[in-house]
Amino acid sequence: MSIQVSQVKGDVVELIFNPREEDLRVGETLRIRERDSGEGLVVQVVAFRMVTYPSLIREQLELVIGQVPPLSRELLTYLSEAQDPYKEYDASEARNLKVAIAKIRKLTGRSWDQWDGWIPMRDVDVSRVLDQELFDNCIDDLGNPLHLGQTLRGEPFAIEGHYLEKVNVITGVKGAGKSYLSKVILLELINAGAPCIVFDLNKEYMHLPKHELDPETGDVRTRGIIHLKAGDNLKLGIRQFGLSPLVTMLTKFGLPEVSAMYFENRMARLFQEAWQMERQGRTPPFIGIQHLIDMAEELEFSQNEGVSAAIRSRLEAARNTGVFADQAHDATSLQAEYDKIRYGGALVVDISGLTNMSRQGFVQAIIDSVREICEQELQRGTGRFPFVFFEEAHLYISHNTIGYIVTRSRHLGLTCFFVTNMIGGLDETVLRQVDNLFLLHLPFDDDVRHISKSAMVDQETMGSFVKRLRRHHALILGDVTRQYPIIIKVKELKGIHTAGETQYFFKPKQRGPSAGQPAALQVDAPPGVQKAGPTPHSHGVPPAQPSLPLHGLEETTPEDHKCLARLQARWPDIVRTLRHKSAFLGSVLTAGRPWKFQGQVLSITFTARDTFHRDMLTEPEYRLLVEKELSAVLHQPVTITCHTLT
Repeated sequence: MSIQVSQVKGDVVELIFNPREEDLRVGETLRIRERDSGEGLVVQVVAFRMVTYPSLIREQLELVIGQVPPLSRELLTYLSEAQDPYKEYDASEARNLKVAIAKIRKLTGRSWDQWDGWIPMRDVDVSRVLDQELFDNCIDDLGNPLHLGQTLRGEPFAIEGHYLEKVNVITGVKGAGKSYLSKVILLELINAGAPCIVFDLNKEYMHLPKHELDPETGDVRTRGIIHLKAGDNLKLGIRQFGLSPLVTMLTKFGLPEVSAMYFENRMARLFQEAWQMERQGRTPPFIGIQHLIDMAEELEFSQNEGVSAAIRSRLEAARNTGVFADQAHDATSLQAEYDKIRYGGALVVDISGLTNMSRQGFVQAIIDSVREICEQELQRGTGRFPFVFFEEAHLYISHNTIGYIVTRSRHLGLTCFFVTNMIGGLDETVLRQVDNLFLLHLPFDDDVRHISKSAMVDQETMGSFVKRLRRHHALILGDVTRQYPIIIKVKELKGIHTAGETQYFFKPKQRGPSAGQPAALQVDAPPGVQKAGPTPHSHGVPPAQPSLPLHGLEETTPEDHKCLARLQARWPDIVRTLRHKSAFLGSVLTAGRPWKFQGQVLSITFTARDTFHRDMLTEPEYRLLVEKELSAVLHQPVTITCHTLT
């Protein structure tokens, strides 16, 4: 039995099928094509329900009474043959039938087009749409692929980076994998050469691969993240911080409105004086937070002692946050840090150590600096605009600032990602302006209704998909898919620490031996070079016995020594070449050293603290890349083994 069309109601198609013959999944795309004309519909499965033989008969009677053409003869013949008259209905083959509820998405003929209400006759074929056809009609390719995972059938899935800009939302319930997906997107952007900035509220991103520069030439060795912790290696001068964010911070600390007015007026004049000095070619003096406290004590903001005392106390509270530099050399130049990652990398701004009152003003100051970076890129005509990730933005950015970011991002060149598991906290301004949605598991109707305000797809489809998503599966919808909902399995980031810093009281403990069984004796291996992984036997002889000499064992030849010397001399070039293919692989190889070459086998050694890098190099995908490059260098087949030097 093939998949049969039961009926069409509005934009909903009901399909009857036997899962033992051909099973379907939610999110799967099917084609319903007329046999005569070749025209048809593209439909997408959104739900299932069970069906029994009596219900089929009842539906058949309803169709006949309603003067609607009956179900196909093929289906009725199948049901009659499957039915055993000597058994109950629930024991027959008919009890295994399912009804797939599908939504009409497109018209299909030579190409896909917007559905205009047309439906086919009953003489149709129902078949799966191949992933390649789905890609051809839903995924653009302008040469900037970002690989996010695989389709439900296991085909590699990539989106076009150009259509990832400008406003994106990544959301799902806690534990669904939203932060993991955001890291996948972040690392893909970094590998594609995009500059990124991440506001890290919960230390989610600090363990990603680090950005490394050559100290002599300044060239990028490894693309990755630069960790900037507010109050530690990220401090700003007063002028860098900006007047508006500073007033916001002091207001959060309880500065009265009248005092804030006096403070803002005097600071505006102070900034104007510094600007005039710069126009005259002079260097204005550095302004630190202590200078402002001294000004408050000298009543420079107001002659009213009560006003000056209020300003001074709030300035002291701001100083205690640690985000203000005391001297010019302590201040961090965000432009200089951004220049390090202009051609691929990420600045991770760690705001986890700030209080709720100080966080909003500090983030506003950084956003102002990002705006200035975008304006400079526009003036230069270089177009190296940043991709900015906001983790739980509503906790530290005001609604007005979010509205400014969303509405101005298209003009500034800024691309933003709002990552949250508090769906109700997503500003409606964001949902109305969003270009792409990346949705993970959402089991609650209120969340589905709120996210449906984006109006990208009907609420029924949205609810059907996101309530059924498995862990690390995502629904992608927007410009990157031409508004067609696609479910993917997010790819695995092998060898990369993606978990945030979650602290626990109860730590995992090793399970002890079962009752009646002695504990295993732990034997320390002798110092020296050890092969990766457990090696309880050596050449088939237990470690407690001496190894017998093996005849026919290859000796190291002079040619092997020459090959080893050649690889050692060219090792930095080999690492650099492989880093362009995989930034992570490049960082792994920098920890290893060619140690021995014998019989076309290269032994690479790692120190005891680099066991993680050693283990990663044994992964097949990385090992094959290295062996292919080494074989090209020596013009002969080369395999590798990894060892630990203790």
